[in-house]
Amino acid sequence: MLVRTAVVALLLTLSAIPARAQGFELPGVGPVNNSMGAAGVALPTDSQAALNTNPALIAKVPGNQITFSTEFFKDGAHFDARAGNFTGGSDGTIAMAVIPSFGWMGHVTPSGKIALGFGLLGVAGFRTDFAQDSSNPLLAPQPNGYGRFYTDLQIAKIPFALAAQVSPKLAVGLSLNLYRGVLAASPLPGSIPDISRSGQAFIPSAANQVPAFGFGVQLGAVYDVSPMLSVGASYTTPQKFQDYKWNSANADVSSPNFGLNRQITFTLDGPQTVTFGVGLKPSSHLRIGIDGRHVKMGSVTGIGEDADSLIRWRSVWSVLMGGEYWVNDRTAIRAGFSYLQTPIVADRVSFSLGTPSTFQKHFTIGAGTMVAPHLGFDLGFYFVPRESIDGPILSPADGNAIPGTAVTLSNKLTSFQFGLNFKF
Repeated sequence: MLVRTAVVALLLTLSAIPARAQGFELPGVGPVNNSMGAAGVALPTDSQAALNTNPALIAKVPGNQITFSTEFFKDGAHFDARAGNFTGGSDGTIAMAVIPSFGWMGHVTPSGKIALGFGLLGVAGFRTDFAQDSSNPLLAPQPNGYGRFYTDLQIAKIPFALAAQVSPKLAVGLSLNLYRGVLAASPLPGSIPDISRSGQAFIPSAANQVPAFGFGVQLGAVYDVSPMLSVGASYTTPQKFQDYKWNSANADVSSPNFGLNRQITFTLDGPQTVTFGVGLKPSSHLRIGIDGRHVKMGSVTGIGEDADSLIRWRSVWSVLMGGEYWVNDRTAIRAGFSYLQTPIVADRVSFSLGTPSTFQKHFTIGAGTMVAPHLGFDLGFYFVPRESIDGPILSPADGNAIPGTAVTLSNKLTSFQFGLNFKF
């Protein structure tokens, strides 16, 4: 009885809240930025990093630049659940994700003081796929569990940037950002469940991928304090997205309406982000970036700490650092480290199984070489070790922990990137 009560309580609670999840933001874009720990708000590197981190940087690079890159990554989501004496653990099915990105920046005036930029950047997402597992309390067939649990979110950023070198030391930039999200989830926590006459909850599916568009603005500045030191900052407004809408079906197998059409609608927005940092150039061969970043997840409607929901993700800080050393005029080696707080609050972990952003430490490395006078080739790699968060299953009635229940969620991540950089 305790098992059934605990699992149904979790399902009902999840079904009453929006499942927004932009907490799983990729730390950087492209092999250069990623291999430097995603740092560089005050350090110009390539067009993708500039368009993602600080639009003012596109005025700091001489000439024109086009970069293409592809990222391949795998995660390793796992969770253990316990309700009374009923315990079980499940691994997510591992599938390689592929994220292409493109960026262009160039000077458009004879003086070179005005620059434009445009890109298509993969910036955020998550993916989970837990097979139905009767030995796991939360993956038992509905209505006693979720059954098979699947989520997939992909967010692309399309920036239109303008930057100006307003003085010999100061550059400013503005980017108007169009976002395109694609989301699927089955079953869909956040949707209203179909309740049977006996009170059992059946959560409907939204397994088909549907798109939604969003919009935001990014402002940035870079100031050269000296030839060896620069400071920079950028601000990205909250992103407002259209509602995601699915054609689904009644999931209550005991109902005469089972299988009949129903629509599911909810919103998934993006958070405000502030990044600031320094760029150090101790010598002509060495460049170092150190950044701090604040992602205001706590104010996102529906999931923030002040929201009227049970998920209550928190705002997070990140520390990003990395360096680039040019061995000679053609070849550079790069390395970095970043620490990103997880937005998941420990006592609310049971509401984040579909968005398992538990990892925090990123170890990065990479290299690049000019294979021709105007063509560079770059590689990047980062590894995120497995980290876990523990918490109870909560009662939907009062938000208190259900006695005898527990959930442990963990994840890890491995990523490889390569790219081409054309300078002209």
